[in-house]
Amino acid sequence: MSLFDSHHRPISPTNRLQGAAWLAILAMTGQLSCPLIGVAQTSAVAQHAPSTSALLDQAKRLVQGGDPQGALSLLERADLHAPGASEIHALKGVCLALLAKPIESTEEFDQAIALRPNYAPTYLSSGLAFANFDDLDRASARLSTALRLDPHLPGARFNYALVLARAGKYAESEEQVDIAFADKQEKEPALDLWRLKARDVYYQKKWQDTIDAYRKVREFQPDWPEAYFAIGEAFYHLNLPQKSMPELEKAVALDLEKFAAHELLGKLYQDTGRQQEAIAQLEEAHRLQPNDREAIYRLYRIYVHDGDTINSSRLQKELQNSDAREKSESNGEARAAILNNTGIELEPEIRIVGEAADA
Repeated sequence: MSLFDSHHRPISPTNRLQGAAWLAILAMTGQLSCPLIGVAQTSAVAQHAPSTSALLDQAKRLVQGGDPQGALSLLERADLHAPGASEIHALKGVCLALLAKPIESTEEFDQAIALRPNYAPTYLSSGLAFANFDDLDRASARLSTALRLDPHLPGARFNYALVLARAGKYAESEEQVDIAFADKQEKEPALDLWRLKARDVYYQKKWQDTIDAYRKVREFQPDWPEAYFAIGEAFYHLNLPQKSMPELEKAVALDLEKFAAHELLGKLYQDTGRQQEAIAQLEEAHRLQPNDREAIYRLYRIYVHDGDTINSSRLQKELQNSDAREKSESNGEARAAILNNTGIELEPEIRIVGEAADA
């Protein structure tokens, strides 16, 4: 059983990452130092041309207003030979990332980094773009470089930890969160850090740490269902069912659609002889996830024990259907493997034909 079964998935990082990307963009523009393009001796057109910093400010406002395409069109007018070209490329990279154009976004960020290779905010923005495209390896590399260049860059360490967690590197993520806690210059909200810390230790099955971290989260967010469920599951794994059940009952009360809480609570009720309460919880879990075999099997056992032939027959049929489904899926996977292997064997022949054609 997992904390994020059914309706309980980790927080989507997209908005969080985009928000932190703005920290990098704001820093990037704030440190621009470039002269006005229009001066007395230039042409009339040049005299009215916006400075690079003004152009960036306008583009930022467009992105903030939800118009990355408009911002990109504006940035296309920029003089990429003038001071500030790196920042123009970086902001174009952000716009292209928001427009879901990963190749073009990467090219712009690479150009920005080539022009200004030791500027941490560009690596941060680039890393966030890679994370939004689920390219977690490159996201991690860019974010770690941002931290190496500026260990106190706002948003960098938290998002690095978040990317590590998304990549399943929970111990490394936890390490970054602990560094952030110890950093007196860290501006990240304590709630966000504790939530990430709690999930990191949960996935590492560090059950006492899970209890401690989620209790800390509840100091900031007392009615968060996930915290009650996680603590309840941790107590379950520590073989403390009497402490587990009140936590799970609270989780269910806060979120009626929490499949995993219904199932685990039903299991505990069944194991402690509270059969009618177990039926109520397991039937609700079955409603939320009709194909979950554990809920079906536990209900079947209770109904057989109680002599309820109608419900036991219903669930026996569901178990048989589940077995047939699994067998069919297994056969389908085997057929796919055979086809894939055939393709692998034929591939060299295709290449040879292609080479002969080229010749």
